Amino acid sequence: MNSQSLHRIVSLAPPLTEILGYLGFSHQVTEMGDYFDELPPTDEDPHPEYWYTMAEERVMSIRPELVLTLFPAQWQLHRRFKEKGLNALHLDPRSLRDVEDCFNLIGKASGTVEEARQLALDFVGGLNGLKEKVPGGVYRPKLYCEEWNQPPTVPGGWYPDLMSAAGTHYFPILSKEFRREIRLEEMVMFDPEIIVFAIRGSQGLSFNPNDCLKRMGWGKISAVRKRHLYTVDPSLLNLPGLRLIEGAKAVQQIVGQSFWGWPLATSPLFRKVID
Repeated sequence: MNSQSLHRIVSLAPPLTEILGYLGFSHQVTEMGDYFDELPPTDEDPHPEYWYTMAEERVMSIRPELVLTLFPAQWQLHRRFKEKGLNALHLDPRSLRDVEDCFNLIGKASGTVEEARQLALDFVGGLNGLKEKVPGGVYRPKLYCEEWNQPPTVPGGWYPDLMSAAGTHYFPILSKEFRREIRLEEMVMFDPEIIVFAIRGSQGLSFNPNDCLKRMGWGKISAVRKRHLYTVDPSLLNLPGLRLIEGAKAVQQIVGQSFWGWPLATSPLFRKVID
């Protein structure tokens, strides 16, 4: 089966639309990105029933042969689509291996198994390329990444392994923890030498890394004192796909410039604090 075998696919998540594009799907895909949330609704601010009803009606009107959803925020939508009898696939990758599996699961569901297998190989090859670019015996600086700033929250999931591949010693968090709020005492004890912001909900490099200069108690942290503070496009680190390789390359460039003697260079993928 090839990409022409399916004519109507609905993707409710832009990252999955991107993966479908790599698999050869373009005009067959209808994206409904306005239903995409990276974080699930809270008990204090749940989605109203009409939000689900409108999504169901829009999807059903297309008569899709496949519906793709992503992350816990879309789990209830996925359940409703299944109850309607739709061919629906829900993905919730938590690790780099899960991201690799996503390619193959989408390939199996869409009849593009070989294309997906190659995409997974490209992803693994990109990770290996990152590791190979780390100079042998080099110092691995301590890195803290932040995906949310109110309150400061460190991402887990694929972050520890991805940042290790880029050549850093990542903030201590279990990979099974997808995220957790951090305390000032933890930050001071770990004393990161680089801080990277990839704030969910922000666009591109819009988040100003100068923000942490105003945080009480953070002035004693090495990264803050030495101004090793950066914003990286959050879409390159917080969403699954080949884009994770590009995000890790940006972090590796930051590390190389700061600690490994790599030449200074500007990049559209990251933004440094203004001294």
